[in-house]
Amino acid sequence: MTKVILVVGATGTQDSEKAKALAHLGAEIVQGNLTVPSTLPECLKGAWGVFAVTDFYDAAIENDPSSEEAQGQNLAKAAADAGVECFLWSTLPSSYEISGGRFQTRLYEGKHAVDASIRELGVPGAFILTGNFYENMILRKYASYDKSTDVITMKRPVIKIETELTTLYVEEDLGAVCKAVFDLWDTRKAELDGKYLLASGARETPRQMNEILEKLSGKKVQYDTLPTCGIKERDIMMELYNNVGMYPNMQVPTPQVLALGVKLHTVEDFIRDKLLPHLGLQPCI
Repeated sequence: MTKVILVVGATGTQDSEKAKALAHLGAEIVQGNLTVPSTLPECLKGAWGVFAVTDFYDAAIENDPSSEEAQGQNLAKAAADAGVECFLWSTLPSSYEISGGRFQTRLYEGKHAVDASIRELGVPGAFILTGNFYENMILRKYASYDKSTDVITMKRPVIKIETELTTLYVEEDLGAVCKAVFDLWDTRKAELDGKYLLASGARETPRQMNEILEKLSGKKVQYDTLPTCGIKERDIMMELYNNVGMYPNMQVPTPQVLALGVKLHTVEDFIRDKLLPHLGLQPCI
């Protein structure tokens, strides 16, 4: 039986090139607005599964961080009403809880609060925790290469060079983890339902990642910590990383994710696949 899965935010923009490419591959593109609950039932009609995510880089959430919780709750309620059988919610832990009250950012608390709503609604599925995206080196313009000095510069706001990050190659691994859960749901629902699964293959510092970048590129890599990203809630999030980490006391990669049979990728894979081509460089080894 064919199972229809709704992937929230797959296109970014409704008429984007990504949307056109997905449509060409056979995906049905549907339009909804997580802030307008009345738009969601049509999107969920006939959906067996959902990959659900809210984006705290969305301008609407940036201007009103508390709205992220409402978006997630709207989506969970619509999934419950539609009888979705496997709802995968991309979430984060409570920043307040994991830091013992030292740090609290609404970017974490908003996603985490939706977890309880999903449980109260009785929506079957799993909670997908994510690491710090390697892709941010490109998307957030952390990395640049200066031909005149032959130096790669990595500039990250707030994050110190020795801060241990829980990392993830999103394009390769997040979809693979979610697909594995969807594929195994019918036979392993009792084992997976309501569980937290961390999609991450490593814990590593910017220094360690820069050393690999130097080895693969043959270039010197300079690291700079910027004082702020310009948005208070994100700065708090990154100070959380500096002082506590994303998932303290959690083994990475987790046995639960490895048991799904997913091959997780490394920062070396990302540098070879994406970062060096983006910088106009070729791997030297």
